[in-house]
Amino acid sequence: MHKKITSIRKVLFIILTGMLASFFVLYGCGKTAPASTADVQEKTGTETETEDMKEEVDLELLARGDLRLNELQLANYGSGSMMLNEEDPDEAVFSLTMPNLPRSDDANLYLFTKECYEEAGKLAGAPVAEWLKEKESTVSFPYKDRYLFEQFIPALLIDGKYTPVAKGVYLGNPELLAQNQEDYPEVESKKGLLLDPAMLGKEELTDLGVKHAIYNIPLSAIMGETDDEEYPTIFYEHEGKKYAFNGAAVSGYDGLFAYLAAEGMCTTVVVLNDWNDDYKEMIHPKARNKESGAYYYMFNTKEKVGTKMLQAVACFLAERYSGKDHGMIHNWVIANEINQHKTWNYMDTKDVEYYTQEFEKGFRTFYQAIKSNYANAKVYFSIDHKWNSNGGNNRVYFNGKEMVEQFNEIASQHGSYDWGVALHPYPDPLTRVNYWAQKYDKTSTSKLLTIMNLSVLTDLMQQKKYLNPEGEVRDITISELGFSSRFGEKLQAAAFAYGYYIVEANPYIDALLLNRQTDAKEEMRQGLSFGIYEYDGSEKYLKEIYSCIDTDKAEEYTEMILNVLGAESMEEALSWAGA
Repeated sequence: MHKKITSIRKVLFIILTGMLASFFVLYGCGKTAPASTADVQEKTGTETETEDMKEEVDLELLARGDLRLNELQLANYGSGSMMLNEEDPDEAVFSLTMPNLPRSDDANLYLFTKECYEEAGKLAGAPVAEWLKEKESTVSFPYKDRYLFEQFIPALLIDGKYTPVAKGVYLGNPELLAQNQEDYPEVESKKGLLLDPAMLGKEELTDLGVKHAIYNIPLSAIMGETDDEEYPTIFYEHEGKKYAFNGAAVSGYDGLFAYLAAEGMCTTVVVLNDWNDDYKEMIHPKARNKESGAYYYMFNTKEKVGTKMLQAVACFLAERYSGKDHGMIHNWVIANEINQHKTWNYMDTKDVEYYTQEFEKGFRTFYQAIKSNYANAKVYFSIDHKWNSNGGNNRVYFNGKEMVEQFNEIASQHGSYDWGVALHPYPDPLTRVNYWAQKYDKTSTSKLLTIMNLSVLTDLMQQKKYLNPEGEVRDITISELGFSSRFGEKLQAAAFAYGYYIVEANPYIDALLLNRQTDAKEEMRQGLSFGIYEYDGSEKYLKEIYSCIDTDKAEEYTEMILNVLGAESMEEALSWAGA
């Protein structure tokens, strides 16, 4: 480009020199030429024509560009971003940066939109915007609701075909659309709990002093029509189509989340895509196997019908629980232990990159819906403690580390956003309670990620490439962790207390949500009596510890805890975990 501009300058210099020489021949050196009205008019007209010609030349130069690139080379040539104007959220702003100007049929760039289920690289329909080609350029246009879930792809017209010049990116600041702009709540402690709904409003809950509450929403429970006259079907419209939700089930969640809000708890919800015979479209085509034995399934972002249904569900939940009349959800965990793809987020594949790619599309769907309703909500995906333990080709599960790495890479390609990680750092095996008696690798190559080596994850997330768009460490929470009372109630209580102190000492962990308030029969059969209360409702010793762990009364139990741990002081015990 520089060489071409230099050439033009040389031509203009020669022309100008010739004009000056003519001037001196006619009028002599140092003499003033008389100017008539006709001369002025003629000169002005000439200047206008010259500017028109210059504009034409510039457009031709832009079209010619600096280099010729093929379709493959152009696919990732530029880097784009799509944002709402902070001063006017009704205006969308797309920015594009390219190293040089590729050759094209004309001087323009064109912006297309594409849904996540549409074929990659294929552009259809009319462009939403067009503007002059530059190395660094910006174009503004009116924002439309459908843009929330669409990718924006810049393209050049080459040989009569629109050709992408960068990967598609999603709207990067959907939080500007949110009616709820309240700050994320300041919570007194990191103490949380998986609640027993049968104990809502009872002293068995209020006495615990829970600061963070977590609850599951299996989608099969809320989707579909109902004949309940008291709680009729709720119809929700998305992009001109109505979707049905079970009024009775939704009313139950309304009451739960409204109660938790009134109690001042910070609420977390886990969204689970379980099997539903009436809504198989919600399940990814490569996961649509009821006989898989899985508990939950991959979201469908591969087909239009399933994708639109997913968007409707995400918008319905995010809108309903954004702090209006039905309660408030502050944190969302999308799916469960996604690295366990055979059991907890089923998909028939051994390709971790493809698996993560498909999951990220579903995750971002929820993220866009959530952030566009409550600006400061936190949105996480979940992994278990299998950090690097699968070292071979046995793809019964994926490693947690590779899930984090893959997700970060894939998400960045389509516009970085503020996702977080929800960890389940159980001991191994799950029945172990005295987890401090084991030695744990505290390097990135560790096979397991437990409460004793949380720094493995928090150190990773402090690396520059993992920081959120604001340059901060991403949100990390422990959304599930429990210790069985099978080997003694004081051992269980000490295990929880020690784990809580480890989390409290780590500034990068948002909360510790204990699994669970009441023993569950299906877990008890496996020796996992995690509850604060027995199955029959009678309390365990853990209740005393849990209730006071974040109060001054906790000191009364320090000696008991240290005796169980075999430590001289809490400082010594915390040093074992690198805290």
